[in-house]
Amino acid sequence: MKLCTFAVPTSLGPQTRIGVAAAGGIVDATSAVITHLERTYSPEGAARIGHARAPTDMIALIGNGGDTLDLVGESVEAVSASGQAQTAMGEKTFYQVGDVELRAPILTPPGISCFITWPAHIEDSREKGFAMLNFPEKDGDLRAYYKGHTGSIGHPGQTIPMPPYATDMDIECEMAAVIGVGGKDLSREQAKQAIVGYTIFNDVSYREIQAREMAFGLGPTKGKDADFSNVMGPWLVTADEVGDPQKLRMSIDINGEEKSSYNTSGMVWGFDDLASYLSRGQTLRPGHVLTSGNYPGGSALDLGIKLGSGDKVTLKIEKLGAQSNTIG
Repeated sequence: MKLCTFAVPTSLGPQTRIGVAAAGGIVDATSAVITHLERTYSPEGAARIGHARAPTDMIALIGNGGDTLDLVGESVEAVSASGQAQTAMGEKTFYQVGDVELRAPILTPPGISCFITWPAHIEDSREKGFAMLNFPEKDGDLRAYYKGHTGSIGHPGQTIPMPPYATDMDIECEMAAVIGVGGKDLSREQAKQAIVGYTIFNDVSYREIQAREMAFGLGPTKGKDADFSNVMGPWLVTADEVGDPQKLRMSIDINGEEKSSYNTSGMVWGFDDLASYLSRGQTLRPGHVLTSGNYPGGSALDLGIKLGSGDKVTLKIEKLGAQSNTIG
């Protein structure tokens, strides 16, 4: 399934819901489950159970486990086949994409772990002002990552504002895995099962600040952390639909022109390895985001170009879709 978080206007302001991509639009996951349950329960009972089984928050939904996702998938298929427009109590089941605002699929992740998995990107960055960077031994037991700011989530389609302390905004095309039920001290196979799905991740960066702060052996901090600098989405595609995450084409378009492409097969370590490493002595909770790092050529820094205000950047990953944002 292709899951999303979307906002609909209400008298109390935008309300976020969970959607599933379907022919012609988006099926509301909670409403679909309620209509499915109405075959067995009263409208009131179906609504109560439906909201508990398929909550309108993505972290709560994926934290309920695979049985819940199976129920959502079955319910969405039934609603799509029947064309039922609303639940018995009037909750809408279907939306046109143009009638809603797509948000990041995970709005409040419990953690963001940004790994490096592409040696060529590190080598290239060392030649462009980041001589302090090194890549871990490929056969060693360490995996390098930094902690992204979980309060700096950006959304597909929005303009990313330049923070007042920076003058140079860059983008990074990355793939991200999202933890479902989670766990601790996971084997690689257990870690693979703990990953509920994948999404596109733009690790927005402010290079002149990043280079200065990393010279102290810490960070990046403000070189990465500003409002909306961790852009996710629009889709969280379930692991079963993605298949092998290490066989996907990635690319960057700037103002409609493709500037670079690569393949996730170039990652030194797969997401199961990264999730297993991260779970050592640490409980991974539903919604934790693990990123692949930037592929070689997957940023303006790598490409030797500068992005300007008004530039439209589109990140594409095979099976995950496309994410577009405008530079502010």
